[in-house]
Amino acid sequence: MKKFNSSLFNLKDFMDENNIKTQKDMESILGVTQSFISRVKNGRELMPDYCLEKLSDEFGYENVNKFIILNKTNKSENNEANGVPYYENIDVSASITTMFNDNKETPTFYIDYQHFNDCTAYLPVVGDSMYPRYASGEIVAVKQIFNKDIIQWGEAYLIVCNDNADSLRTIKLVHPCEKDETKIILRASNPNYKGDTPISKDDIISMFIVKGKITRNQL
Repeated sequence: MKKFNSSLFNLKDFMDENNIKTQKDMESILGVTQSFISRVKNGRELMPDYCLEKLSDEFGYENVNKFIILNKTNKSENNEANGVPYYENIDVSASITTMFNDNKETPTFYIDYQHFNDCTAYLPVVGDSMYPRYASGEIVAVKQIFNKDIIQWGEAYLIVCNDNADSLRTIKLVHPCEKDETKIILRASNPNYKGDTPISKDDIISMFIVKGKITRNQL
């Protein structure tokens, strides 16, 4: 049997594509609690191997594997450092989706800071649109979210969009769009960057909440 290693799993999209209507239906398939299923759907819990293997047996390996967002390989077997990967050459204005493709970027190093160890990655900031909250040259810790209907309004998010939204990659404060619930509003914190940018949720490829930052005063 092919092994997955406990992984972040896009359970919501998997359920939609495979016509699994409710969390109770998924509970029957996996033999786990609905509260656990909810945590996996919201990206707060890894999907364990035995659950992925059950899904693979019933729905097929390839069908399951394509919904895995980020494999959490055994670090002791791969001689990787503890902590969260930092990508020096991937700034927040460029595509970071390569981190989740088959040809993954190689981390520059790992940052082991317990308060941010649930994050997806550390990335350098470029540009001044979020100054003074996040300044160019600082490093942000970002955590991917999977449910676009659960957003902490007013918080900063890294948004990665498709071609319909001009392939936008940016950190902005996120606010609700009162006129259209299918959209969100992106807003800079720098008063020199005025105006709101409405973005359709359907045009968002990936969304990451910014949990914190690292500031360097000297090289």
